Amino acid sequence: MADHYVQGSFAFTCTAAESALIEEAWQHAADLLGDFAPGEPSAAFLAAFMPTDLGNPFNGLLAIFDDPAFPDFGAEIQIEGDADCVVSIYGTTDFQPGPIAELIRHCCQESLKARPIGFDWSYSCSRPRRDTFGGGWCAVFADHVEFETTQEQLARRLAISAPMPMRDPPDPWIDDPDHPSVDWAAEVLNGDTRLGYLEWALARADAGDNGQALTVPPPA
Repeated sequence: MADHYVQGSFAFTCTAAESALIEEAWQHAADLLGDFAPGEPSAAFLAAFMPTDLGNPFNGLLAIFDDPAFPDFGAEIQIEGDADCVVSIYGTTDFQPGPIAELIRHCCQESLKARPIGFDWSYSCSRPRRDTFGGGWCAVFADHVEFETTQEQLARRLAISAPMPMRDPPDPWIDDPDHPSVDWAAEVLNGDTRLGYLEWALARADAGDNGQALTVPPPA
């Protein structure tokens, strides 16, 4: 038996109207989770979480959760300030990055158009089980949300340092179409190179890959 934890804690600044909308959406979600009748939704809420079914004004909010039947952010919220409000969101057991990010995106359009909002989170386990420790980050923009985990970042970094697969050496008896042997033979007759054909063709190709003309013959 092992317990798994997803944890996060962050704060951001937004307008008073945006913080009021966040608070309303958070309360509606809590009421729906607890099987309580939610209060009357405001016009701002309906505009931010536009319902797809007029018979249920809250299905736009429920759509941001992985399971609409379980609308839980896995966190607590605290709002401070007047004109510019500081919203703090934190959770230590079941922090939900996806719904929290979508809540911010829907409620804070004005602030997000000025600058994105980001946060990170961690996940861990009460026992040392493999691959049960890590974390990730989230960047919230006005029109989309981006996520990445530490495992994805690590895999990408390791791939950069992975050795290149071994390739068979080229056959010196087969012409490189970009550097045919007749050109090499002409340079040999003119005394412009003492390289064998294969070394000459590879030197020519390397000069071309580097965007530099081979103006000086390679050393003999």
